[in-house]
Amino acid sequence: MKILILGAGQVGATLARYLSEDSDNDITIIDKAESNLLDLQRHLDIKTICGQASYPNILEEADIRNMDMVIAVTKSDEDNMLACQMAHTLYRVNKKIARIRTAQYLHRKELFSDEAIPIDFVITPEILVTNYIKRVVEEPGSEQVFEFENGLVQLVETRAYAGTPIVGHPIKELHKHLPKIRMRIVSLYRNGQAIPAYGDTVIKDGDRVYFVTKKSSVSKVLKEFRRLDKAYKNIIIAGGGRIGLNLAKHLEANHRVRIIEMDQDRVKEIADELDDVLVLRGNASDEELLLEEGIENTDLFLALTDSDEINVIVSILAKRLGAHKTIALVKRNVYEDLAEQSEDVDMVISPDQITTSGILAHIRKGDTMMVHSLRQGKSEAIEVIVHGDKNHSDVVGKAIGEIKLPDGVVVGSIVRNNEVIMGSRKVVIEEGDHVLLVLTDVNKIHKVERMFAGYAD
Repeated sequence: MKILILGAGQVGATLARYLSEDSDNDITIIDKAESNLLDLQRHLDIKTICGQASYPNILEEADIRNMDMVIAVTKSDEDNMLACQMAHTLYRVNKKIARIRTAQYLHRKELFSDEAIPIDFVITPEILVTNYIKRVVEEPGSEQVFEFENGLVQLVETRAYAGTPIVGHPIKELHKHLPKIRMRIVSLYRNGQAIPAYGDTVIKDGDRVYFVTKKSSVSKVLKEFRRLDKAYKNIIIAGGGRIGLNLAKHLEANHRVRIIEMDQDRVKEIADELDDVLVLRGNASDEELLLEEGIENTDLFLALTDSDEINVIVSILAKRLGAHKTIALVKRNVYEDLAEQSEDVDMVISPDQITTSGILAHIRKGDTMMVHSLRQGKSEAIEVIVHGDKNHSDVVGKAIGEIKLPDGVVVGSIVRNNEVIMGSRKVVIEEGDHVLLVLTDVNKIHKVERMFAGYAD
């Protein structure tokens, strides 16, 4: 697939790195800042062009006429919209994806159509990140929560702790502890390396465990891996940007929420939009302020400012002052790695990975309904629809144990007629099934897609 990426910032660069790993993709990226392109030139087999991404001559230099897809993720919503308009009107590009962040545009859904601004898929990082954090808040003890089949099934990452029911025991014993719960461990990471999740595999302290279950069962499964995490009640949000504000709106009805924001004008703006949230003007790294606000009684501290450095520092400070759990929003890999190595930052959220997942769902071939990027893009979870019949499919009519799946590919669950079925070896795949798969090697994605897509006579 020939893909043109407009904008080599954090999201554009992440997409370029991710998509260039697939040998079937031919990637070109445009950015007006040559400094953003130098690192990509050195490390990736892609074409880079320095110039304004919304200029026709620059787009033509990138061979836009032969592109299958344009992904516009420059810093400017207007440039993204204009580039998609030209890609459609002048060059007849089949698929256009654009990042749009301005609320005034997003409130007018009719803008994004072939009759107005022809964008096939609008991606709004703030909405994706806000929804992601909401799911984590709803499931105390989870490190990440990914939804499939409109929320019916969830893929959850958690960390296993010593002294809990399953640590030190093989995976197969989980079903003895949870006889009425349908769940499956689909992936296991130890010291950063994927290890097979067989029935005899023993869970160890510190393991990162990915499991699949119905949304209603998540909290019961989590108790097997970690100490009991009580529901979050007292929450402090550092940063009153769009993510902080939108999250506070969602949480204010059922939680005691406080926002710390430096900018006086912004304090007034967000205070006017919230009914039951205390908005404080101040610096979240002010130890005295945190103590005055009872940081030691805070269930969840969320560092959501625009600065990676501040988010990491204030999360560490809040934890050392007594906050029960800390979450930091971090864009750059160097700070993400630093935060993950610190015992004082319980969870790191990467907006780039979340945004990339949102875009990937619209790039994958066939009937791929949902895509989530895992482990900094090294793994992937996808939801696919099964096509074909017994005579025109590699999977229909076969039990999962009979299907020759590539190494590192696991069937987590199947949704059939709104019923959730765990992916055991004896389950037979049927046409129309929605299948959740986890891949520890993203290079296997096209082979997997072909297997579930069926084939013609």
